[in-house]
Amino acid sequence: MRIFSLLALLALLPAFGPGAIAADASNVLATAKSLRCVFKSAIITSWESGSYQSRPHKGFSFIIEAINAARGNAKAVAPGGASHLEMIALPNVRHFLGFMENGDLNTTSVHGQFGARDGDLLASHSVHMASEPPRTFQNFGICTAKP
Repeated sequence: MRIFSLLALLALLPAFGPGAIAADASNVLATAKSLRCVFKSAIITSWESGSYQSRPHKGFSFIIEAINAARGNAKAVAPGGASHLEMIALPNVRHFLGFMENGDLNTTSVHGQFGARDGDLLASHSVHMASEPPRTFQNFGICTAKP
């Protein structure tokens, strides 16, 4: 009975209930002005020999800076340079869209959910190549807010 009472009390206190961790992660995401993203797990899918083929691919990292939720934009910064990003800001996720001069579309989704460690926000990154034959990269990892 004592354990049941404790669980009932914790459920009534929002600061300690199951939604508290998600709320903290969403707040970290909502207030982030810069994110360092690392994608260690990746696959490439391409049209080869009459069908789509998928295989593992190396990961990568980059930084999203100058995040401005009011304007809906940001900037991607990688060793090769920087590019403008459009942003869709929702309470639980930020979608960053980048359009390259060659026609490629890059989409990064950063979720208001912690990964294995607090501070590591779950993220995915897709690259849709404008090449013929079609190629798509899917990357999975984390982003951390930078001060």
